[in-house]
Amino acid sequence: MSITSLITQNADVVLHGLSHGHAALDAVLNGAAAVGDHASGNNHVVLVADTAADYAAKVKDVAKNQEEQLGWLTTAGKHFIGVFQKGGEVFTGFVTGIIPTLVVLMTAFYAVTEMVGEARVHGVARAAGRYALTRYTVLPVLSVFFLTNPMAYTFGTFLEEKHKPAFYDSAVSFVHPVLGLFPHANPGEYFVWGGVLVALLELEKAGTVPAGYHVKVAIYYFIVGVIVILLKGIVTEWITGIMARREGVKL
Repeated sequence: MSITSLITQNADVVLHGLSHGHAALDAVLNGAAAVGDHASGNNHVVLVADTAADYAAKVKDVAKNQEEQLGWLTTAGKHFIGVFQKGGEVFTGFVTGIIPTLVVLMTAFYAVTEMVGEARVHGVARAAGRYALTRYTVLPVLSVFFLTNPMAYTFGTFLEEKHKPAFYDSAVSFVHPVLGLFPHANPGEYFVWGGVLVALLELEKAGTVPAGYHVKVAIYYFIVGVIVILLKGIVTEWITGIMARREGVKL
């Protein structure tokens, strides 16, 4: 058998197969249409997808019907995952907006501390610790501002033993009020102010409160914080004295 005759025979086989393929495809399409016409009179669900768009629409209808059947379970599931989705959106806002600003602030204030010099900062701390008014206002503010949390508590080394508990109470109570104006002081707990800030910014966008209102709240937060730490320092110093006398401990 020659090469030419083999090529001719194989070509005939291929053409014969193609003709059978077209015939099978026509049969499938005609059968699907017939099944669709037959199923229109009963309750069976038949998906005849003329196009991809039609098929997608049918899938959406089926999903919608399933959600309606499940009822409150579907609603509960949507709200459950919605909480985490909203949290992810807030976190994305932090990553693209607040966190870079926080990093720059931390770098800047650490640089200021180095330029001023730790010896000078410690000298101011010793002077501020002499009087109750400055001991529980100026000293905690300086310690939190320059050393940040948790190193701020080391400023207590400049105080007498009887004043150290009260100073710690004042300093630890100020690591949150300072966040509104100086977030570098306590970046690990920025969420305390960050949650409030997000809500205030949303209210400003909606026009519920005037623009820039979050700055006023941050200032008020700072001022109230200073007043609170002064009161807590005085009260804690008084309680410390009472407990020391009761236990017979000399501070």
